[in-house]
Amino acid sequence: MKKTQDPENEQDKLSEVDLWNPWEEEEPEVWIDYVCVECGMMDPVPEFIVAECSYELEARESPEFFCPACNGTLVRKEEPADK
Repeated sequence: MKKTQDPENEQDKLSEVDLWNPWEEEEPEVWIDYVCVECGMMDPVPEFIVAECSYELEARESPEFFCPACNGTLVRKEEPADK
């Protein structure tokens, strides 16, 4: 005799699948635009990287990064690229 599956067991299996994928993104990642002072290249940086590098900075200061194209200085762009 074949055992039938009830809807509760299927719901339990769906919740178990979520437990096996803890790296699934729950929130969309936020990117902050940085622009190179020397060559003008724009490079988006993840917000969590900016936050970690801002740890010892004063309020309203933004960290500076190195440009991957010319090794110049990347500074935070005033307005996001999508505006």
